Amino acid sequence: MAYGSTAVLLGPRDTACEVLRETFDGAGVKIVDDTGAQDTVDPDICCALLTGTAVLGGAAPAPALDRPRIAELAQRMADRGSGRMILVIDGAGGVHTGTPDDEAASRAADLAWWRQLAARVSASGVIANQIRVGVAPFLGHRAGPEQTAAVLHHLPLRRATHPADLAAAVLYLASEDCAYTVGETVPVDGGMGLTLIPPLRTPRKPAVSRAPAEQSAGTGPGGAAGLFDLTGRHCLVVGASSGIGRETALELARRGADVTVMARRERKLHEVADQITALGRRAHVVQQDVSRLAELEPALERSWQTGGRIDAMVYATGLFAVEEPGPDQRAELRERSLDINYRGYATLTDALVRRWAADGLGGAVVGVCSVGSEVVPIPHMESYGASKAAMAQYTRCVAATAGRHGIRANCVAPGIVETPMAEWVSEDFRQAWLARIPAGRVGEPQDVAALAAYLVGDSAGYVTGALLHVDGGYALGGLPPLARGGAG
Repeated sequence: MAYGSTAVLLGPRDTACEVLRETFDGAGVKIVDDTGAQDTVDPDICCALLTGTAVLGGAAPAPALDRPRIAELAQRMADRGSGRMILVIDGAGGVHTGTPDDEAASRAADLAWWRQLAARVSASGVIANQIRVGVAPFLGHRAGPEQTAAVLHHLPLRRATHPADLAAAVLYLASEDCAYTVGETVPVDGGMGLTLIPPLRTPRKPAVSRAPAEQSAGTGPGGAAGLFDLTGRHCLVVGASSGIGRETALELARRGADVTVMARRERKLHEVADQITALGRRAHVVQQDVSRLAELEPALERSWQTGGRIDAMVYATGLFAVEEPGPDQRAELRERSLDINYRGYATLTDALVRRWAADGLGGAVVGVCSVGSEVVPIPHMESYGASKAAMAQYTRCVAATAGRHGIRANCVAPGIVETPMAEWVSEDFRQAWLARIPAGRVGEPQDVAALAAYLVGDSAGYVTGALLHVDGGYALGGLPPLARGGAG
């Protein structure tokens, strides 16, 4: 999203529309009025509103999407070869008995249509995603005080959605950084989708849930960038010696964070640290094999003492290996996969959560998972898939448990990405996977790093318990384009 881009807003002219108008205006994006006439609007960004659900006490349910108009704008973007499309919805996933049947059916149909559109236009450079907002008075939710308090009691992050939460998510999805996430839902809802289970015991300290500053969208060419600024933060990146971890460490430094890098290969770590220093940020090197579980907490203690308080961690290391035929080899691989992909992550996260809960200042964890954890079962990758699934579910549980302390936990699930790990796959595997990616390309480490950097900062202060895919739309499922020979 460049300064001077144009955007069109579709939907009711209500307070939500005004929030988006102010958001784009503050980022230097010009709002173009849509008259509905053909050949009059050719925006860089299209933002549609589908808000006003009855389950949250919406004052006036929004009409169904204007599909013909949205499809027309999407096609104009596709013909041009670029564009961003964002759908804002409210409520949580699942079935709510408080929602009228017709409303639920209409919204489900609109969302399915939108995701189908997202898959179709992504190969032409048009990236479409959606944002799901929770309890938000500014969206016209008119639930009474008792009803609102009852809902918030169940949320890990016990507050309503702020306009700045929505603004930050919209600006991220509208940015050039969001180039490989297709048809995904960013839950800006404080963890409402985590089944709404209250804690077993009342926490001793109140939650600290920081929202982006209301004015942080800025008013000039660099204004929107300030929303994602990480100056003053200290982040730990595990697996920073190469691939996604390396690029994430550099991206955090570009955004102003000091970074501690952890991995096995010390020489590679020092190379990354030198690059971080060249960006004007402090870098600390911790040479550590994460499979040596007993050493992880002492290593974290040294990092904390050397570099200062750690505000966030991105766990981007992993073992990607094919199952061996023999039972002994399988058992060994299973344990090693669990150690590196799950137990090391859990050990470090547990230690950080204890510290963050004690000081009451909050924190954020991002685990780099895989679409293999819940989207696609890969043949001969049982240990890898199970360990990544454990990582994803552990993250959701941490989000539910630690949210009352202002601690957020999310996962990023890449598809096939151009990293050294991708060199392990055969060309047949690669081509079969590529045939089912709507965006039509393999991902780059920067695609994943940008989303991880968004999730660690206050700009994502109301996003927790999410598993967000960075896979070019692979997680949307469906067959490859058989009419074009995609089945091979």
